[in-house]
Amino acid sequence: MGEHMDDIIAIHKQVEQTLRRLTAIAERAREGIVALDLDGVIQFVNAAWAEMHGYKRPDELIGKKISTLRTKGRMKTDVAGFIEKAEQRGRFAGRLGCVRKDGTPFAAEMLMVVFNDDRGEAAGLVGFAADLTQQERTEDELRKCRSHMEDLVSQKTGALEAANARLQRQATEHEEAAQQLKQQNADLTAENKQLRGRIRKHERSKDELKLHCDKLEQRLKEQGDKLTFATEQLRGEIKRRRQQAERLKQQTDELKAAGAQLQAQIDELSAAGPGGELYMLKATDSVEAVAPSTDDEKAVLENIFRRNIEIQKPQLDDAADDESSL
Repeated sequence: MGEHMDDIIAIHKQVEQTLRRLTAIAERAREGIVALDLDGVIQFVNAAWAEMHGYKRPDELIGKKISTLRTKGRMKTDVAGFIEKAEQRGRFAGRLGCVRKDGTPFAAEMLMVVFNDDRGEAAGLVGFAADLTQQERTEDELRKCRSHMEDLVSQKTGALEAANARLQRQATEHEEAAQQLKQQNADLTAENKQLRGRIRKHERSKDELKLHCDKLEQRLKEQGDKLTFATEQLRGEIKRRRQQAERLKQQTDELKAAGAQLQAQIDELSAAGPGGELYMLKATDSVEAVAPSTDDEKAVLENIFRRNIEIQKPQLDDAADDESSL
């Protein structure tokens, strides 16, 4: 008993797996699929069937009669005959008039197949439908086009020869135009090749210019660094020259004071007259010992003063040059 129950459970699981696989396949199908019982009540539809009939979800159709999805009037009565033929033959195909949820009619190509139960008796039907709306539009357009073409043929039969002659001339002109286009194409190809060469040359020039700019930028940076360094050196040199000028100015002031002192001594010696003592005359860095004479003592002292001035003159000139350069 337990083994029999296990077999039933296993078979049930296999059936469920098979149904799930079939459902997954049906959902992926592009054509509409519907499963009916023998009374024509919908048991299953895929998404394509629901969309074809204007429904958003397949479950909106479950439990409805298949006849509700057909057009009213004569086509509605055809549903029963269609199902009857499918039951009698096992399968039946044909065109049916259908209606969408909003009432819009459309035609569908329908294939209905009977499936049996374990006893071999009919248990329901499976239908496969394809929307023929686009096909009918195409066929209608083709019919209109065919009718229009027939009218044109009947109206322009007499002008075929003239049209043929024109076509011959046009063919000749087209051939000449094709030759011209071929030549133009060859010319454009050559120009395109030259243009690509120019573009490559321009790109190389651009790269060279960029490299040159990079070098110039590097040189400018180096020169800027050198200029900064030279500026710092110049500032230090200016500072040193200013200090030197201040020292020379101080020495010049000392020299002037010494000259004034020396002039005072000369004046004192001139006033003292002959027979004076030995004097030490200092002018900045030079010193001379002078023994005044009795004849022309004042002249001698003035010569010594001028000589000391000449000794200090180069230093004064250098100080003046430094000040002018600053």
